[in-house]
Amino acid sequence: MRKLLFLLAIVFMTICMLLFPEAAYQGASNGIRTWVVHLLPSLLPFFIVANLLFSLGFVRFLGVLLEPIMRPVFRLPGEAGFALALGFTSGFPMGAILTTSLCEQNLCTDEEAARLAAFTNNSSPLFLLTAVPVSMLHAPELGILLLSAHYAANLTIGILLRFTACKTQFIHSQPDDHLLRNAFTQLLQYQKEHTTSIGTILGQAIQKGIASIVQIGGFVLFFSVLLAMLDASGILTLLETPFAVLLGILQITPQLSNALASGFFEMTLGAQSASQCSADILEQLMIISFILGWSGLSIQAQVCSILSSQHISPVRYCLCRPLQGILAAAYIPLFICLFPQILNSAVFSGFTDTHTAFFTQSIFFYVPIITLSILAILLFLSTCISQLRRILQ
Repeated sequence: MRKLLFLLAIVFMTICMLLFPEAAYQGASNGIRTWVVHLLPSLLPFFIVANLLFSLGFVRFLGVLLEPIMRPVFRLPGEAGFALALGFTSGFPMGAILTTSLCEQNLCTDEEAARLAAFTNNSSPLFLLTAVPVSMLHAPELGILLLSAHYAANLTIGILLRFTACKTQFIHSQPDDHLLRNAFTQLLQYQKEHTTSIGTILGQAIQKGIASIVQIGGFVLFFSVLLAMLDASGILTLLETPFAVLLGILQITPQLSNALASGFFEMTLGAQSASQCSADILEQLMIISFILGWSGLSIQAQVCSILSSQHISPVRYCLCRPLQGILAAAYIPLFICLFPQILNSAVFSGFTDTHTAFFTQSIFFYVPIITLSILAILLFLSTCISQLRRILQ
C-alpha cells in the first residue's frame, strides 16, 4: 500500500512538472543552489574528517573516555558521544551518518543506534545563530535563544529514550582510575589491527564523503521540486487550513499556518515564511522553533534513507520529530521567563508585563518545567545507583 501511494504521488508530481514547467525549473534551481551554496561547503569537510577519525581509531579512544558519561545518562556506548558531539556541531544529517558508521563497525547495537539517531540529528549552530536570527529575523541576539531551545529539546529526548533501553544493554562504566591509559591502549590496539596506508584511508574517506553529500543533494533537489509543484497546483494552500484551525485553538496568529504548511516539507522555507509573517515576535520564535524541531519531510527522508543502509529502524526517529518540535517551541517562553537577562533586546521589552501571566498559566510553560524536573530526579537517582553498584563491586 505504501509503495502504491508513493507511486501515485510520483505520477502526480510528473503531471505537475509537465503542467508547470517554469515552477519545476525554479524549484530545481533553488534546490541545487541550496546544495551548492550551503550544504556542500558546510557538510563535506565534516564528512571527510569524521571518516578519517573513524579509520584512525580516534572514535575507539574517545569511546573509552566518554563511557562513564554516556552509559549512565543515555545508556549508550562511549563511542556514541562522538556522534552526539559532531551531530550537534555540524547539523543534518551528520548524526545519522555517524550512527550508521558506529553500527557498521559493531560499536553499538541496532537498538542503541535507533535511539542515538533520534536525538543527534538537528540544525547546525551556524543555521541557528546566523541564518535564522540574522538573515530572517534581523535580530542576532535571538540566536542563543533558538540554539538553547533546540538543543535542550534534543537532550530531553535523548534522556527520555534511555528509559526505553533494554536492561541487559546497561553496562557498568569503567572506574575512573587508569581511564586515560585504557583509552590509549584501545587506540594502539585498533591501529595494530588496521594497517591500511594513510593514502588509502584518505582516499576512502573522500569517496565516502562525496557519496554522502551527493545523496543529500538528490533529496534536497527532489523535495524542492515537490514543494514547488504543491505550491503551483494550489495543494499547499489547502494544507494551510488544518494548521490555521490548530493555531486558532492555541490562540496563535492563524497567518502562521503558511509557515507550518511549508515547514512540514522543508524547514528552511517554513522558517523564512514565519519570519516574514506579521505576527508577534514570540509567536514567530515558537513556530520557527517547532519547525526546526520537526525538521521537515525532506530532512526526515534523508535520515531514514541513511539509516536504512544499516537496517536501523527509523521508527523512533520519526516518532520523536513532533515531540521535539513541541518541546523546542515550549522551551522558548520558558527560557524567556526564567532568563530574561540573556535577551538584551528591545523586541522583548514588554514581554514580562504583557505575556508572562498568559504563559505561566498555559501548557507551554508547565510542560518543560515538569519534564525537566522529572529528568533531574531520574538522572540524580540513576547516578546514585551507578555509584552504589560501583562501591558494592
